Amino acid sequence: MRISSTLFFQTGLNSINAQQSDLMHLYQQIGSGRRMVTPADDPLAAAQAINISQSQSLNKRYADNRAVAKQNLGIEDNTLFSVTNLLQDIKTRLVEAGNGTMSDADRATLSNVLVNSRTTLLGLANATDGSGQYLFSGAKGGTAAFQDVNGKIVYMGDQGQRKIQADQTRQIPGSDVGTDIFNRAAPGTNSYLSRALDTNTGTGIMSGPEITDPNGANIGNVFSVEFTSPTEYTVQVTDATGATVQTVTGNAYDPASGSKLTLPGGVQVSFSGAPATGDTFKIEPASAPDHVGTADAANTGGATIFSPTLSDYSISRPGDVYSIAFTGPDQYEVTVNNTITGTTETFPPQTFVPGRENTLSLPYGMQVKISGSPAAGDAFTVQAADQNVKTDLNIFNTLDDIIAALENPMEGDPAAVAMFQNVLSTAIQRIDVNYNNVLTVRASVGTRLNELDAIDANGNQRALSYSAQLSAMEDVDYYSTSTQLTLRTAALEAASLAFRKIQATSLFNMK
Repeated sequence: MRISSTLFFQTGLNSINAQQSDLMHLYQQIGSGRRMVTPADDPLAAAQAINISQSQSLNKRYADNRAVAKQNLGIEDNTLFSVTNLLQDIKTRLVEAGNGTMSDADRATLSNVLVNSRTTLLGLANATDGSGQYLFSGAKGGTAAFQDVNGKIVYMGDQGQRKIQADQTRQIPGSDVGTDIFNRAAPGTNSYLSRALDTNTGTGIMSGPEITDPNGANIGNVFSVEFTSPTEYTVQVTDATGATVQTVTGNAYDPASGSKLTLPGGVQVSFSGAPATGDTFKIEPASAPDHVGTADAANTGGATIFSPTLSDYSISRPGDVYSIAFTGPDQYEVTVNNTITGTTETFPPQTFVPGRENTLSLPYGMQVKISGSPAAGDAFTVQAADQNVKTDLNIFNTLDDIIAALENPMEGDPAAVAMFQNVLSTAIQRIDVNYNNVLTVRASVGTRLNELDAIDANGNQRALSYSAQLSAMEDVDYYSTSTQLTLRTAALEAASLAFRKIQATSLFNMK
């Protein structure tokens, strides 16, 4: 076989170039610390590294989100801590206001103290987070949560919670809605509150509502006690829709001794003093639903409807009345009638599973639970509770009422004293409910902070796992690469030596 001189030289050059290329690649690996200088070094590992890097970036983004959530919840917890301390002081002042030896001037001074407390509470209710967003205004972070409108403090935010994506499958509210803190009772509260109407002229004082039968027929309804004479009264029972469900008359009362008034359906109140004809007192549940669900009286099946709730405030509409009609035991149809716009919409039939509890997702962010086995033709209605029978738990309204009562002179006026005692009793009852609710919200904040810590621990473990996987795929093994570098250096020297030997070959220097 004949080999040309050109092939000799070309082969030597290619061999040297190949060894130099391998040596350069090893230099790049050692210099960069990366096993894969280019994706061509390991295409499969390069593709996997991209996926892991993306997961790692998402995990870091979630960690940053959790840091923001912790900051916001920490600020909220500090704010609510200040609120609880302030409410404790207000409760002390209200007990002090009940001292019968106080003069009108003393009560006026105490009124000024409560005015300052109200101003401080308003400032706390309009607290902001680290970025200038109002904590308690819902999704309207740029709007102060509570504002003075014609002398009344009104909530100006919305009901949307600002949720933060803390993990792939978990969103955690980074704050709470103002009405859920300052305008309601803690969920599950089972108690009653009393108040006297401003038009009362007698000396009757009502306080201390208590539930004598938790399973009473009228538990959850509103009681109105109207005195038709100083010794006789009528009790009217109203449900959450504003409809009268029962009226009781002819009960005797002795103004000289006072007594406990037993109301129909499981509630009892303490009463003293001499009421005047026409004096009226309200006994209201502390926790009242925003929406109510009622069953059609003509229903023949065994289905029960539970309290409906809004699942998405952003798409809810005022004035919507939902009609749920069962066309069979396993199918229902929803019609929405808006009492404000006068429009009616009918939606496609949905499936129902008889014999168990079903959560029905209704249009415009409403949901309701129905259990049991409905019959064809059974119907249910879901609508907003009547605002006329809804208990007012706005803490600022409560403070405004007691401040006004403290400023009103009452020395020598038994009727004015009785009115003040009624207002004071009402204020103490409501402040207690608000205080317990703030504690409940604080507990919720603490629970969310604990959950964030738990998610953080999992996130840190995932971060370590991602780093380990990326290191195994991308990082260079210095021991192996250093060995290869020595081997390739020797190979390059051998190739160079071989080329020199070939280059020195000649017919004229052969011996």
